[in-house]
Amino acid sequence: MHIERLDFENSPYLGVYGLAVDKVALVREGLKRASLEVLREVLKVPVIETSIMKSRIVGIFSAGNSNAILVPWYVWDSELEHINHQFEEFGIDMVVEPFRSTLTALGNLILANDKAALVSAKFTREDAKRLEDALGVEVERGMIGDYHAVGSAGIVTNRGGLIHPEPTDEELEWLRGLFKVDVYVGTANMGVPFVGSCMLANSHGVVVGHATTGPEIVKIEEALGFLD
Repeated sequence: MHIERLDFENSPYLGVYGLAVDKVALVREGLKRASLEVLREVLKVPVIETSIMKSRIVGIFSAGNSNAILVPWYVWDSELEHINHQFEEFGIDMVVEPFRSTLTALGNLILANDKAALVSAKFTREDAKRLEDALGVEVERGMIGDYHAVGSAGIVTNRGGLIHPEPTDEELEWLRGLFKVDVYVGTANMGVPFVGSCMLANSHGVVVGHATTGPEIVKIEEALGFLD
């Protein structure tokens, strides 16, 4: 199974509370065992429960790809130790890197796969260079439509991408060239355009908010490369 509906304690905004990449998923603490099992089955990666800065909005405060997961500089030492210990336990060859910036909502402001990253123009050029070094991919500063929150306005994996419906055809083609995958426009959770806030996805599968409609699921499957 490569797609499934789910909620996190009655919230369909899974991307607010978690992050998935091809090697691991980080999610908020306190989820039901059944929810964790769905995530493991669909995403096919170890699932680590954690907080970031003592907050459950893990997806807001983290971003990354298969090379690194970035968290705010203000992350607690105990949280870093916990995540790194879990990485060791699962044999995950990745780093968790505290990123020094006044911007802490990294999940909202960074959209990445293993080929490239689009980061908000609110980051300086110097920030973008440091993000490039940390993630190990080409980094471009920009927006999706009129939105700086590129991480919540899109979801991209190594198989495909889905973004807010607003961008022009030219912007869509540019994103396809940047990420080296097909990128489509669409919504989730019954019309929500900020699709990155509504789901967790990697190259193995996607878990969407329970409010997502059948037609939206078909578009998500197509965009993320899961239609046969």
